Amino acid sequence: MKKTIIIASVILAGLALFCGCQTVPKEIPEDLDARQLIQRGQDNYDEHRYKAAEKYFNTVLERFGDDPKHYLEAKYELGHLYLKKKKYSAAYDTFMEIEEIYKNVPVGLPGAYKILCGIELAKIPADKVKEFEERKKAPVQEPLPAQEAAPAAETPAQQAAVEQTPAEQAPAAEEAAAPNEQDVAEKKEPSSEESANE
Repeated sequence: MKKTIIIASVILAGLALFCGCQTVPKEIPEDLDARQLIQRGQDNYDEHRYKAAEKYFNTVLERFGDDPKHYLEAKYELGHLYLKKKKYSAAYDTFMEIEEIYKNVPVGLPGAYKILCGIELAKIPADKVKEFEERKKAPVQEPLPAQEAAPAAETPAQQAAVEQTPAEQAPAAEEAAAPNEQDVAEKKEPSSEESANE
């Protein structure tokens, strides 16, 4: 009997945790201010409802992103969440964005998030940080422009010309344009000496 109660309790706790992790609010009330949204995000984070927490923090960015204090706090909370979920790339990018903000706007911002970002960045595995830094240094490759499709060839000769590269097409075009010597000789009118001999 005691064993059955323990097993049932474990199963119920597991179900509660599983169901709790899946609860994401469909709509977030418009009347909540930034502080309330962040608090709800933190509460959901503490209860391991990470998707719901992420939604609340992103809502702060959408609604109150113009205010640097709210923006930094919500961004930090997102970075902390990504780090907890071992989404190291997203966490790194988030914390680096916050550090960049502090470099560009050194006064008037709450100093706590700059310090906290340094602490959180130190928690990302060193090999991952190295990989992310190399990614940032790598040159950005522009996509090649799309090439136009060659027009469909109607005859085998046109098909062969379409398949040739431009370098191969140039001599062929010159040959077609320049008459060959035999054609010139045949078309040449006989000179007065040749006419006299006939």
